[in-house]
Amino acid sequence: MVLRHRLREMATALRLGRVRALEADRATALRESARQVAHELKNPLTPIRFAIARLRRDAPEPLHETIDVLEVESLRLEEMARSFAQFGRLPEGPRAPVDLGEMVRSVARSAVPQERPIVIGVADDVPMVPGHVDALGRALTNVLLNAVEASSAGAPIAVYVKRTKRNGRSMVEVAVRDEGGGISATRLERIWEPYVTHKAGGTGLGLAIVRQTLLAHDGLVEVESAPGQGTTMRLLLPAEPPALDSRGENGR
Repeated sequence: MVLRHRLREMATALRLGRVRALEADRATALRESARQVAHELKNPLTPIRFAIARLRRDAPEPLHETIDVLEVESLRLEEMARSFAQFGRLPEGPRAPVDLGEMVRSVARSAVPQERPIVIGVADDVPMVPGHVDALGRALTNVLLNAVEASSAGAPIAVYVKRTKRNGRSMVEVAVRDEGGGISATRLERIWEPYVTHKAGGTGLGLAIVRQTLLAHDGLVEVESAPGQGTTMRLLLPAEPPALDSRGENGR
């Protein structure tokens, strides 16, 4: 009985290991593709911007509307290139202590329109977390922008930061709650996948960047949603750096 139980555990561990290895290989290939796309998009954008500026200076009045269209579309391409570039790279360099409460307040000021009601709650006992503040700020920005887009103009957005535990680990949770239309179960299964989007003109990389960033910080992301009931996104980060083994390597 004990032997069968151990064998089942070993088989499960091997199966999970293969799945994780395949997912890691797929993520690496997708990041490399994203880097190449970002590079190819960026190359022509500089001469396009110069050409638009010259046209705006020299073109007659009847062409100004056409120039406006060119400028809007070039800005859209720039934003797309930035999204591909962000997805194509993992956070690099040493981690530093990050105050998630302060980061939430700062990101909310820039990502949420001033007229939109927002509630921010930060627990008193929230510790600093080791991380890359720029990458985490970009991930939180993506989540907040999604919350703004998902809900009506007067609907409030709530952000809470608190201590929690997952699988015995001490973690800090940043939860973003909106009162939008929610996400169906079939869509919910694929929201973290790159290039999957239901937005016109979207790249499908926003939430993929969020997930990639959290995994790179030894954390995880969770979502709770249902049609007509809004959505809650949870970003979970370990309150302590990952344990090192006897060789000084990450034990994971």
